[in-house]
Amino acid sequence: MDCFQYLERLFKHLIHPEEIACMIVEPVLGEGGYAVPPAEFLRNLRGLCDRWSILLIFDEVQSGMGRTGRWFASEHFGVIPDIMTVAKGIASGMPLSAVAAKGEIMSKWPPGAHGTTFGGNPVACAAAISTLRVIEEEGLLENAATVGRYALERLKTMQEKHPCIGDVRGLGLMIGIEFVKGDKEPSTEGLKKIMDYSLEKGLILAECGVDKNVIRLAPPLVVTREEMEKGLDILEESIDKTSG
Repeated sequence: MDCFQYLERLFKHLIHPEEIACMIVEPVLGEGGYAVPPAEFLRNLRGLCDRWSILLIFDEVQSGMGRTGRWFASEHFGVIPDIMTVAKGIASGMPLSAVAAKGEIMSKWPPGAHGTTFGGNPVACAAAISTLRVIEEEGLLENAATVGRYALERLKTMQEKHPCIGDVRGLGLMIGIEFVKGDKEPSTEGLKKIMDYSLEKGLILAECGVDKNVIRLAPPLVVTREEMEKGLDILEESIDKTSG
């Protein structure tokens, strides 16, 4: 909540809110470290934007399309944005993105204003339609929530045994595992060793965060509990072998 208080001070002393057209925020941080904010933060942002007629824009490129166990991460917080951006998972890898907004906002666009070279690509749109159908018909939201809950529980148990794990956080299959040194400073090199060892064992991991010390655990929405268990086994072995 320090971030929100800083924003309020900024409005009070440096920038008048009437000069702000919009605020853009990821409901769950992606590249920034897979951090999940308290619901109060996003709700307060919504209230602040409403108070000053500022558009609230949610970037759901990473957190949307079932990644967090719901269609969009914003659903976890009960906050509805004015505008939302979606991409990546919307078409299962085909190049497609979308902007969703309230009707009164979209109606202000004059004809032709949303021109784009690749807009409306029929192949990518067909992939998106199929993706939506599969997520819904195969219960992938429920799978992401269930398997993600298992992974979080397992990772928190690992955290108790391994001091190098500073934090575990996430929603659904969007989980961040933070690695630290003995003094709790970010352990970028330690994470690299873990990732390299994991790769040798067949587990591909990606990092994120300002200091590149957070593993982003984001498997496909079709991942099974058995596959997740196997991946976490490799991760724990990697921690054991590299963090002695």
